Amino acid sequence: MEAKSPAKGLIYGAIASCLAEVATMPIDVVKVRLQYSGSGGLKIYSGIGDCLKKTVSQEGVGALWKGLPPALVRQALYGGLRYGLYAPIRNAIVDPDTPRDKIAFHQKLAAGGLAGALSSFICVPSDLMKVRLQVDGMVKGSTKQYSGMIDCLRKIVAQDGITGMWRGSTPTIARATVLAAVEMSSFDEVKQQLIKNGLVVPGTVSGVFISSVVSGFLCAVTTSPIDVVKSRVMGQPVGADGKGKLYKGMLDCFAKSVKQEGVLSLWKGFLPNWGRLGPRGVICFVTMEQLNKMDLF
Repeated sequence: MEAKSPAKGLIYGAIASCLAEVATMPIDVVKVRLQYSGSGGLKIYSGIGDCLKKTVSQEGVGALWKGLPPALVRQALYGGLRYGLYAPIRNAIVDPDTPRDKIAFHQKLAAGGLAGALSSFICVPSDLMKVRLQVDGMVKGSTKQYSGMIDCLRKIVAQDGITGMWRGSTPTIARATVLAAVEMSSFDEVKQQLIKNGLVVPGTVSGVFISSVVSGFLCAVTTSPIDVVKSRVMGQPVGADGKGKLYKGMLDCFAKSVKQEGVLSLWKGFLPNWGRLGPRGVICFVTMEQLNKMDLF
């Protein structure tokens, strides 16, 4: 996964992330809608199948790729930075003489978290637009608020100002930090252990595949509560004063969700979340491994 230079890491990470985003976007739309369902006491879907059926029947198949333009903008930046910065940060916080297989797990965790936090802060606006577009029109009979990414951007800025583009930044950055920390460190660690114990041959797709699936599951478990809050805070309707009508912020959303729907509501959309993170991780890591071998740039 580690590129031969930071610049190549950024480029390969961006390419891999965009490919994975296009392939898994329908799962992401279902995940976000399930997470938002029940917000403010309005339960719209009974499960994955019901969400998929209603989305397609009411809005057409194209609705499964809602929010794709800002999602690709986000992945080109966030994906590239997250994957591209991980190795340089990890190598900067360990002793230069430390062998790759001797790097401590907590150092990998710290490197992944820092890479995720930095890249996520830059990309909050594109994430906000993606979520707004994904939940737009999900309530039957409701009027769509946005005609596309540019319209969404224009209306958010007009209503909330430039700073409004960072609405929901706290849960977004928190999720990205945890996600990157768990994903990058667990993938790195699992892959090293598989090779160390002779279970896979270095450089083979099988090792990348197994590591990606395990990493995706761990990411889904650890980030689902923050992801639910992110989807709800970002997707909630906004009043004329620029404030959210349902939640004051991350902690308020946590408290209200648990009080109104129970603790398990924080893992709403878990299966599509894992169903997205698993394949997405496989596509990203396999693509980056192959691009590194081909050394195109």
